Amino acid sequence: MNKIILALDVCNLKKAEKLVKETSSCIDVYKVGPILFLRFGREIVKMIKDRGKEVFLDLKFHDIPATVKRSVESAKELGVFSLTVHSTGGEEMLKAAASVENRPRIWAVTVLTSQITVPQEVIKRAKLAKTCGIDGVISSPLEIGLIKKECGKEFNVITPGIRLAKTDDDQKRVLTPEAAVKEGADFIVIGRPILEAVNPAEAAKSIYGSIIKIKYEIFNRKNK
Repeated sequence: MNKIILALDVCNLKKAEKLVKETSSCIDVYKVGPILFLRFGREIVKMIKDRGKEVFLDLKFHDIPATVKRSVESAKELGVFSLTVHSTGGEEMLKAAASVENRPRIWAVTVLTSQITVPQEVIKRAKLAKTCGIDGVISSPLEIGLIKKECGKEFNVITPGIRLAKTDDDQKRVLTPEAAVKEGADFIVIGRPILEAVNPAEAAKSIYGSIIKIKYEIFNRKNK
C-alpha cells in the first residue's frame, strides 16, 4: 500500500467518484470527512470499496467512552480501513476505542494542523495514544521525527498539511510530500494539491512518482 491518502474534500458524489476513478492507479486510500459522509454516508463508502480501494473515515470521534466504542463498532461494520479519534478525549475514551475486536486502524488526532502548538504537547498526546492501544496519530509533518523517536518506528504517523510549495491558507505547519516521507511519515494526506490541480490524475501521478523516488533513495542509503 502506498503512502498517499487523497482527501475527498468535495460536496458532490459524482465529483468524488470521478476523482477516485481518475486517481486509482496511484492511490489506495481515500479520506472521507464529515461533509461528504453526512451527505452520502454508506453510499460514498460503498463506492470507494467497490473500486477495490480503502476508506479512511475522518470523523474525529470525541465523546464519552461508551459512545466512542460504539462508534468504532459502527465504523467496523462499514468496513473502513481506518478512523480518527481525538487524543484529548483522554485515556478512558482511547482505551474504549482500542478495545473493539477486529476493528479498523485507529489514529488519534494530536493537534489540528491549523493550530499552533509546542512539540512537547504533541509528543505527550502521541505517547498517551500509544499507551492506550491506538495504532498511530494524526500530526503535522513537523513532528514526525520526534514522534517516531519517542513512540517507535512501528507507531503510525499520518500527516496532513502537505503542500507542493509554501501557500497562504489555513494550514500553519506544512511540508512537501517528499520532505514528509524523508521524515518518516507512514501516510501523507493530500487534498488541495490534487483536488485543485488542472489535471488531478496527473498531479496524483507526479506526487506518487516523487514519493517512489524518495523511498528508493532511502532504501539505497540503508543498504549501502
